[in-house]
Amino acid sequence: MTASAPVPLLPAPGTRTEQGVLERGLAALQFVAERGEVTATGLVQGLQLGRSSAYRLLDRLRSSGYLQESSVPGVFRLGPRVLPIGLAALNQLDIMDIAPAHLMALAKAAGETVNLAVPLNDEMIYVYQAEGPGGVKVTAHLGTRRPLNCSSLGKAYLAALSREELDERLPQLTAVALTVNSVVDIAALRTELDATRARRYSIDAEEVEAGVSCVGAAIRDSTGRPVAAISVAGPAERMPGKHETVVPLVLEAAEQISRRMGCRT
Repeated sequence: MTASAPVPLLPAPGTRTEQGVLERGLAALQFVAERGEVTATGLVQGLQLGRSSAYRLLDRLRSSGYLQESSVPGVFRLGPRVLPIGLAALNQLDIMDIAPAHLMALAKAAGETVNLAVPLNDEMIYVYQAEGPGGVKVTAHLGTRRPLNCSSLGKAYLAALSREELDERLPQLTAVALTVNSVVDIAALRTELDATRARRYSIDAEEVEAGVSCVGAAIRDSTGRPVAAISVAGPAERMPGKHETVVPLVLEAAEQISRRMGCRT
């Protein structure tokens, strides 16, 4: 039996509804991506759509392959046609051509799990991971988002900003508490970022996940501005004792990647 062709997401070019459908479709995909799975009711409430409009949009996105139903009827998640788009965007990041070799070497030398993340608004998004020989599984995976205020990745990125940009950024930052150790007070966060800048690496002492501790460092581009961050994550009971050996490895990897990105500072 011949497979039917995918239903086009947009109406014919030039029609009056084309722009509106595109905006709603992109908003729906972003909404699903941020939440993992949604129902029609969730889409109605989240995007303030009419119920009939939401069902039509879901049906069109599903028929086009951009969404798919999960194992639970009526619950939708991203579909297979989104994957090549995301991978293409990821592969076009210069850092993805440069960082993996350095991070695999770092994971092997540190014996722990290594992460690479890029900033988006008030979060860091994981785009690469490498597991060392003694590394333990962490809950974060590719695409996971972590708050800037409590992750070692986020604090490394913030501390690498210019003081002027940080002064402008912090009052607008949405601070999130993931554990009882998360720093949510902006004044306390500023003090922590000053310490991070002085020592050149960040620390997550069970602020994102109980039982997990991390150290991180920023990646800079050719202008010297931070564009990403790397971290080494491991069990909280052994990571502090490994700082003496792991921190120099993290700083060296961050410097090597930054230099390959064109940074000379």
